[in-house]
Amino acid sequence: MSTKLIFRTALLAIAAFFSSAMAQTGNTNYTVPLTGLSSNSKTLDMIFVEGGTYKRGCSEGDTKCESTEKPAHNVTLSSYYVGKYEITNAQWKAVMGEETSSQPSLPGSSSDNRPKTSITWYDAIAFTCKLREMTGKKYRLLTDAEFEYAARGGKKTNGYLYSGSNNADDVAWHLNSTYPPTCYGSGSYQQCFTMSGPQDVGSLAANELGTYDMSGNVYEWTHDSWGNFSSNAGDLTNPIDRPTAHTQKTRRGGSYDQLPSDSRISARKIRSIEGKDGSIGFRLALSVNDSDPAAQINPCEIHQPPPSGGKPGFRDERLITADDEVWAPSGGYGAILKIKADGSAVAGSVYCSGNYCMTSDSVSGEWYTANCMALNIVRPNGTSKKFIYYLIDLDNMSMMPEFGMPGRFERKKVSDTSSAAKLKVPTIASPRPLDQLVPSTVKNIDMKNPPTTGRDSRLIEGPDFAWIQDNVATGAGGTHRYRKDFDSEAAMRFVVWDKGQYTGLAQGPWFTVDDIFLRVNDNTNNGTYDYLYTVSSDGKTLYHISFQAYEPGDFRMFQKKSANADSAAKYGWTEPSKLANTFNQGTSTYFPPDESNYTPPSSDREGEKPTPILSQNGVNLKVGNGTVVEIYNIKGNLISRQKANLPKGIYLVKVRFDNGDVKILRVPVL
Repeated sequence: MSTKLIFRTALLAIAAFFSSAMAQTGNTNYTVPLTGLSSNSKTLDMIFVEGGTYKRGCSEGDTKCESTEKPAHNVTLSSYYVGKYEITNAQWKAVMGEETSSQPSLPGSSSDNRPKTSITWYDAIAFTCKLREMTGKKYRLLTDAEFEYAARGGKKTNGYLYSGSNNADDVAWHLNSTYPPTCYGSGSYQQCFTMSGPQDVGSLAANELGTYDMSGNVYEWTHDSWGNFSSNAGDLTNPIDRPTAHTQKTRRGGSYDQLPSDSRISARKIRSIEGKDGSIGFRLALSVNDSDPAAQINPCEIHQPPPSGGKPGFRDERLITADDEVWAPSGGYGAILKIKADGSAVAGSVYCSGNYCMTSDSVSGEWYTANCMALNIVRPNGTSKKFIYYLIDLDNMSMMPEFGMPGRFERKKVSDTSSAAKLKVPTIASPRPLDQLVPSTVKNIDMKNPPTTGRDSRLIEGPDFAWIQDNVATGAGGTHRYRKDFDSEAAMRFVVWDKGQYTGLAQGPWFTVDDIFLRVNDNTNNGTYDYLYTVSSDGKTLYHISFQAYEPGDFRMFQKKSANADSAAKYGWTEPSKLANTFNQGTSTYFPPDESNYTPPSSDREGEKPTPILSQNGVNLKVGNGTVVEIYNIKGNLISRQKANLPKGIYLVKVRFDNGDVKILRVPVL
């Protein structure tokens, strides 16, 4: 090697060193080297965003704004770094050591440089933790406010409607870009699409900061839990909406399979925290001072709570709220529930204006549960109201009143819930024993081996009809149409139709339990599909809550509609001749009531210490003599017995005592 080349190489090394060092001073962009990236893969580049104040929410003159973008309000942010690109398949593999999920090849597209998709919020959090361990820097997800500020171009903003342009085609891959259109239907019902899939990151123009794809390509997870902007939000500084709540999250940026309006700078959407599909990914953030924001938790301490089966009996104590807690809707108005250990309960909606409050749909009295899926509140006169529920974890559930619309609920502090204090739990002077409170017709069923002969006749929609959720016709967003068909010969089918393509979500023989639980056995694909459901009192609307792994706790609303040949053109429906493709995203997450599946409520409360039978010494988990212990990781895999040197994280520990007692505890190792 020549002296000049050696000198030039040394200069480049010094320049790289100072570039990395300068990143910590907060005034320059920098690149993170990742071992294993191929030569044609995008590097992990971080763009400096100088802090400042901006107006978050609906942009002036934007006619497409939704209610979730209002009211616009001032937000002040400290300086930070944002990923130049969405995290790619190659970057994911370099950090996580996993093969990327198979994706079809696209003309001119490299799988390595397409965004990593089909990941949950927890998956994205795990990536940031692993990257921290590799680099020593505190990488994290963007907050909702940080995403919008960077998408606008920070202090360099030109006030564009999309991230970098007023023309979506300049900067965003969206539903109507990429290829010539394909049309379905006819006349005023015709729908035309030109969608191909996610594209290589950075294929279109950058915004004012030099970031790419903050409009379009794929949606991106943010750190914030979902919530509407408060009408009295006022000026905010470095806001994060409930950063550690295990509930629905905010996604930003729009996607290749959505209309351009979803790629606007202020557009924001809700997403189930466990949801994953080919249209959602993420990008990185890093505070300039290399520390976590004050309200944010180290991502290495965030783990997906394991699903928990209930305890057999007529009191599912997982529902019980402490004196300062309620079950409240996630990010909106609706019913509030207080469930007490003494057997009293109240449910209702409270609306206040000044000093005047009004309660609607209120029911109070004593409570019991059946099969850990039906909550019944019995009024003093003996009448009752039923709520059908799925506890996703001990802080989150999906629930619907019998005959009514489902919603997502989370355990909240009374002080954090508007008007919750106004809903009073009744005082029960003479509580009734459960054998008197529970009607003799109500039974706890062995849900490990449920009876398979029941079929709720309300579900059988009849010839030339189907249960349909049409997101296109109702303007609910997206391009999906869902369809369920039942028949009296015990066969059912559940499909999603999107731009002329059918995909099977469930198919096979079906049965129902207690007119609220639906199971479908897919003998062809060896899958099991479980749902909770209810039907409106007029029989025209079907609601369900899903146990499926790709959307646990999600809910849908179906209308009974004509689906014969004459209506096919009108609604865009045609009968699929064959269902060959059933989703392979995991089957049911349902746990039947069982002592071995039961997680005590106190063991999953954030901020509480583990039960004293376990003690922690550094990272050594120790137990006393005379016990048998099994230690499982968050995925449910047995990793050790008795004691173990465990890395930091959350573990599910099963303890069997000499007297035969069994306890399952969720234990953090700090």
